[in-house]
Amino acid sequence: MTRISQPADSYASRRLILQGWGSEEEVMQFAAEGNFELLQDESSDIENGIVRDVIWRITPGIVLQYAVDSRSKCSVFALTGTPAEDVKGIVESIEQGVHPWTLEELLSAVDRAKGTQETCEAVLRAGIGAPHQFDKRFYKRLRKAVRSKDGTIRSAGIWATSYSRWEEFRTDLQGAARNDPEPGLRRDAQVILDHYSGS
Repeated sequence: MTRISQPADSYASRRLILQGWGSEEEVMQFAAEGNFELLQDESSDIENGIVRDVIWRITPGIVLQYAVDSRSKCSVFALTGTPAEDVKGIVESIEQGVHPWTLEELLSAVDRAKGTQETCEAVLRAGIGAPHQFDKRFYKRLRKAVRSKDGTIRSAGIWATSYSRWEEFRTDLQGAARNDPEPGLRRDAQVILDHYSGS
């Protein structure tokens, strides 16, 4: 999902993946009831892999982004702003009201996944829902996907690394770009590496 443009000292929440709630109608009603100021409403930003991207100002200095990611098919909330304590307080309120996926649930879903499709969905969801800062638990699961014998799962793993862009993934992506048996996945890994260099 696109990054919210905020001052360098802004606090950014983790990406809150909506589950069992979060249809477009529900999200728009949620924002309307909160009387949030609409700053941006874009649809179909294919270049950035976004189906829908809406940003509201909640309070002076704090914005809420809602995005639907085309690859993972996840609907996501993210908050950015200052002061950090106010952002964290709003995040806690949203978590209590909306019940997004917890970090533990994201990890457990990868571990419990059966079959290629379920595994790919869980890996991509874990990728987009991973913390901004390096987390070994997520790294181990996504790296395992990147190294899977199943090309479809490798693809999910490669793309799952693109959401966090942790430096720890660079070696794995370089290996995939050089050695993956599928040319398309070698290209995908290189595309993501190129974005690492440009970020």
